[in-house]
Amino acid sequence: MSIRAASLAKMTGYGSDHRAILRAARLLKRLSRRNLVRADAEGLGKNRSYRYVLDESSELWRLVRSNPTVKAKELLAQIIKNS
Repeated sequence: MSIRAASLAKMTGYGSDHRAILRAARLLKRLSRRNLVRADAEGLGKNRSYRYVLDESSELWRLVRSNPTVKAKELLAQIIKNS
């Protein structure tokens, strides 16, 4: 599964609010730094965009599959709290 920050903001109900898109981008960047998702760059220079990929080998995918309501929410809350 792959996602962009703008798509994440829209799925969570914030629409195309630029501030929400930036927050989603920061969250996805934090997740990629912790190797929970993989970041794939598209484009060159200033036109670069990132697509974040969640595959079956990632830790976040395993947590969501094993206990979606508790483990994943706790992990995301901890990441947000520590940033």
